[in-house]
Amino acid sequence: MFLLKSYKIRLFIYLILLAISITPIVFSTVSNLKSSYNNKELFNIELSRFKSLEGITAHIDGIYSATHLSSEIDTLAYIKATSDIVKKRFYHGLSEYSIKDNWITYIGGKLFWNHLVAIVDPDDILDYNQGLCSQQTIVFLEILKRKGIKARWVGLGYKAGPGHFLAEVYYHGKWHMYDVNLEPNWEKIINHHESIAYYKQYQDSLFLAYDGIIARPIFDKIMEKVQYGEVNEFPAKNMLLFHRITKFTTYLVPFFYIFLILLTLFKHRVPSKIIEKTASKLKYKEKEVELTE
Repeated sequence: MFLLKSYKIRLFIYLILLAISITPIVFSTVSNLKSSYNNKELFNIELSRFKSLEGITAHIDGIYSATHLSSEIDTLAYIKATSDIVKKRFYHGLSEYSIKDNWITYIGGKLFWNHLVAIVDPDDILDYNQGLCSQQTIVFLEILKRKGIKARWVGLGYKAGPGHFLAEVYYHGKWHMYDVNLEPNWEKIINHHESIAYYKQYQDSLFLAYDGIIARPIFDKIMEKVQYGEVNEFPAKNMLLFHRITKFTTYLVPFFYIFLILLTLFKHRVPSKIIEKTASKLKYKEKEVELTE
């Protein structure tokens, strides 16, 4: 009786855990226009239909090829088209994994470090309409990398804040900065899209492009420290690996519970059958004894 009760409890627990673990498979992420959108950015909700790097890159290719028939890529023109589309694809805000997207990462973010839930996988970032400076820049950089265009990430300021994240792209023999997140108004200055090294010498000029977007004290603070990535280097390799492993694990876990359920059923039924066979044999022998007597 106790074994039967224990078997049922274990089976019930495994079924509950299985139901919980299949949540990310059954439900998909739905990107909503959150209240954080300020209606001042270039965001175009029609571009939300592009949910992957492959899809958004194909869209940019279509825009570019409509005005460029040559097989040789015009680097500057393609960069401008990419910058324009990425700016319109997102508005500023954090895209993060929910419990139904990656419950291992979600729980880890709640218990240990909240930065764990911030998405760095480009295809997963594109599931959302909002993105932080680093997230929008990751998408921008990965599209350019696919076209063989040299680009690198640039970190401004401090990890503890204030800080900012943008990109530099190499063409015409030098580096040029692009900020797809804060969307500076380059029309306000003459020398636009120069390198960060250039603007370190002419900070007042660069601030004119950011005037009304970022306060001067914060601007001056983030310009104090600059960190550069390697050419076409992904800026968050370790976090990307962690997210992909945990996401894969969330799909692997249900199969583990299915195995435990089957194993529990097998362990319960096999002994039961053995007992039944043993009992039937004993009864048969008892009958034989009775007949001989």
